[in-house]
Amino acid sequence: MTDLNTSNRIRQIFELTTKKMYCPLDYLAQQMGVSTRTVRLVINQFNKELQGIAELINERGKGFCLKINDQQKLNKVIENLNVYSHKVDSPQKRIATVINMLLNDDGIITMDEMAFQLNVGRTTLVNELKKASVALETYNLAIKGKQNKGMYLKGREIDLRFFILDNLFSYLFTEDPLDEDIKEEIINIANHYDFEISTRDRLLHSIIIMLDRLLKGYSIKEMDDKYHRIVNSPDFHIALEIGKVLEQKLSINIPRDEIVFIALPIVGRRTPINSHSIEGITVTKEITNLLDNSIIYLGFNLNKVKESGDFYKDLQYHLTFMINRLMFNIQLKNPLLDDIKEKYPLAYQMSEIVGERIFKEYGMKVSEEELGYIALYFGVFIENNKENLKKLEQVVIVCGTGRGTAKIVAMQLKKILDPHTKIDIFSENEVSKNTLDKYDIVFSTVNIPYAIQTPLVIINEIFDEKKVLKQIERISYLDKFKINENSSTSFQSVIKLLLNKQKFFILDKSLSYSENLNRMVDQLVLNGYVDDGFKQRLQIREEKGSMIFDKYIALPHTINYQSDKIELAIGIFPETVWQDNYALKIVFLLALPENTEYDASLLVKIYDEIINISSNTNLVNKMVYVENYEDLCLYLEDGVKKDS
Repeated sequence: MTDLNTSNRIRQIFELTTKKMYCPLDYLAQQMGVSTRTVRLVINQFNKELQGIAELINERGKGFCLKINDQQKLNKVIENLNVYSHKVDSPQKRIATVINMLLNDDGIITMDEMAFQLNVGRTTLVNELKKASVALETYNLAIKGKQNKGMYLKGREIDLRFFILDNLFSYLFTEDPLDEDIKEEIINIANHYDFEISTRDRLLHSIIIMLDRLLKGYSIKEMDDKYHRIVNSPDFHIALEIGKVLEQKLSINIPRDEIVFIALPIVGRRTPINSHSIEGITVTKEITNLLDNSIIYLGFNLNKVKESGDFYKDLQYHLTFMINRLMFNIQLKNPLLDDIKEKYPLAYQMSEIVGERIFKEYGMKVSEEELGYIALYFGVFIENNKENLKKLEQVVIVCGTGRGTAKIVAMQLKKILDPHTKIDIFSENEVSKNTLDKYDIVFSTVNIPYAIQTPLVIINEIFDEKKVLKQIERISYLDKFKINENSSTSFQSVIKLLLNKQKFFILDKSLSYSENLNRMVDQLVLNGYVDDGFKQRLQIREEKGSMIFDKYIALPHTINYQSDKIELAIGIFPETVWQDNYALKIVFLLALPENTEYDASLLVKIYDEIINISSNTNLVNKMVYVENYEDLCLYLEDGVKKDS
């Protein structure tokens, strides 16, 4: 078959003419759902494709009949037709077929010819063209029509290649057209530079598209200046290396702009896994500023984030390649996206904030797929900071039922504590206040008859590890927030821990979000929680970007010089208020100390709890009707318990 896109029509007319001795033209048109003109086109194509094998003959007054000359060959053709028919059965495949026809039919094709090849009626074809036009529009491509001639594809060659690369490659190139020796040399080069599989595959696809278009006479004649900047990069020299292989193997000359095209997947590749491959990558000042501003905007202590491990450096490299992808219209697929959104909602929320900063700084919208990859870095960052809560230097176990039982307790604690935590064991008769006050936490199976300064956790010999871990987190938060709490009081909500009656507000539904926020700040200044300049800094921060954190939730925050600990206030709107086209019901106002020893785990916990609240619509709706501080606290605790 010269064109597999006509196969379904041919197979259809073959089936009809084998069931009846004679098939009139009108009958065939009715059964196939097309015009009589289209039927004639199908018959002409049938006779051309099956010359010497079978033929449709028109007998006057009777209709068309099928004459078979070689049954064995006909069976083989029909078998192939059945295979081909499955390749044009989905909207995306039909769009691929439409674009393929526009690419290869001398640039112009009529509606009837297109309907004939697609095996659809004119109405269906119009709908398919509409879908194709929507898909093409995002690549600056369009289907245009010339009067009395037909339709053609308008747009630049480079944009057309991007569209093929992102949407149609698997449909247009059903077999690998690269010779094995060429492919092997390209893969060797990719492996030498530590390209991961997705980059290598995109590189191979780009080379196949480039060769296909170039050898058909469609070279890149126009591209934006931004693409020419690649010429001076090390990545362009890798593409040159590949270009030389192609020129030698195929005895062709590849223009510089074509080398730029195959350099694009290299410029926008995923971050290398091997550390030695990263060493030669330059992180620009713009990328550093972008990341720094994003971290500060999220409210984290920049210096402590930089000191906390590989997160900062790894994300710098990732953003470097990602900005290249956005700049050069390189689209990545993210098969993990749905799982990331579901399992790491806080990390994804943070990535969206980074995306907003990128749009503000560069004017480029970050796709959900790219946000998902950023979220993976934040996910690691969040988990690492949660682990920090378990990093205690030394703890002690006080046991009243023998050393064997104490060792069982120690064995369980080792599962949830940092491996470097030192665990001492005493009987209740061996310890004193002075001894216990030297430890970070005391775990005891018996009541301690005197007051101690060290946090005390009463446990059973066989205990619920998850519940004990929650208690360890609770103690860590108390210490890091610098809040004194009666040890007999248990809590799970960190937000509740940070609140008091003076920091709870029923907002005025007749006032705007900004007016209510100013009232909250004024009251906090009056009560000594934030400094006099806090309101102005908050307004400046609001001007830099929206403080809408999630659905129904606003999270305004900035530096506070009044305190060395985090201050949190909550404002409840009895009725929904709109801000920046978002519906708001709850305001979490955060005042962050400038100089403090707190690490990111505190903010991570606060953000995590806020995300849990915002995702629980039932809880949000209950909270907006609270009339006093005590009821709010009950809902906060109830929400966290249900989440855990």
